[in-house]
Amino acid sequence: MANQRIIFVEPSFYGVSFVKEAKALGCEVVVIASSADNPQLYGYEGLYDDLLVADIRDAESIYQAIINSPYHGQFDALIPATDYASAVTAEAGERLGIHGTSFVAASNARNKDLARQAFLRDNVPSAKFAVVRDSEEAVIAAARIGYPVVLKPTNAASSQSVYFVENESVLREAFREIIDFKTTYMDFKVREEYLIEEYLTGPEFSVEIFLSQGEIAFAEITEKHTSDLPYFVETLHVFPSSIYQEQRDQIIDVAKQAVLSIGIQNGPTHVELKYTQDGPKIIEVNGRPGGDNITSDLIVNAYGINIFKETILKYLAQPLDIDKKKYQASAIGYLVADRKGTVRTITGLEHLHHEDVKRYQIDVQAGSDVDIARSSDDRLGYIIVEAATPIAAKHKVEELLGQIQISYAE
Repeated sequence: MANQRIIFVEPSFYGVSFVKEAKALGCEVVVIASSADNPQLYGYEGLYDDLLVADIRDAESIYQAIINSPYHGQFDALIPATDYASAVTAEAGERLGIHGTSFVAASNARNKDLARQAFLRDNVPSAKFAVVRDSEEAVIAAARIGYPVVLKPTNAASSQSVYFVENESVLREAFREIIDFKTTYMDFKVREEYLIEEYLTGPEFSVEIFLSQGEIAFAEITEKHTSDLPYFVETLHVFPSSIYQEQRDQIIDVAKQAVLSIGIQNGPTHVELKYTQDGPKIIEVNGRPGGDNITSDLIVNAYGINIFKETILKYLAQPLDIDKKKYQASAIGYLVADRKGTVRTITGLEHLHHEDVKRYQIDVQAGSDVDIARSSDDRLGYIIVEAATPIAAKHKVEELLGQIQISYAE
């Protein structure tokens, strides 16, 4: 890969792994970021060769940054390193004649209403839905779909402003709150169209899929656990799933249908779904590797497969190396508060020094103010374990989480 140049747009969170893998492959790394401070902020300082500053919310700004740089016509791949910038990166890439996910497909992945419309068109099993702009439209839609319903933004993530709604009065209050949610991460504007969706019941999964020319190069199921209603915060992931293995092929097939429906033919996707009494139904498709350390840690721990590396190889039109190197399992459990308060003590952390623990991070200490998790931002830390089987990995991380006790100041 030496001498091949890659431009990444706004590496952050999972996207930092793209930068690390590109450097490990010997590529030259150019970053387009919204601020020169971002490499230090997101943890990739010293891992890039040059940095261009642009408004990463705007395709024209990204395009101008590239054509006015020394790299115009002199780079091999343009890769969005945050899903928020995937559509604008695709738009700029199409103007530059660069191979990648199409603007239409990236837009469908970024906008849940567009994806729902594609699923409806192609008969992909999915929740009933309606796109609404005001509370009156929401009330009519909810009555048609039937309570309970879910109210959510069309283009946010991480369970931000997602509401479980049991009746009309709760819906009206939730709508008053959601219209005040104006900007999401990195100051991307929240659209003023919202989704009312059927609330799906059943165990939740994500499917980590890597497509090559529309065919599956890799696919596996992650078992997901979420917080109690009315919130949807993800608290535990097990890879591969310890449950529903007899339904594995059916779940993966529906996930593939959804990915192809929105127009993605190549690269990694993270498909969220529930297994209902009618079979798998799609929650959403994310046109990116799975976050929450699923791709960076769990897949690597369990199978020895590095999806970030494979994505770079795909963009560079190089042969993939995506076969399993090992047959283990891995799980991540998130620490969350069971009440609002100020932390007095955290005990039990000594149990994390265990041979099964691959990595952990605790983000609170005595004096930290905490609250019940309403979005992923409210989680207090995590523990990642590796074990011989999915059941063993799940039980181990649950045991470790149970040994951590938080006391609160009165």
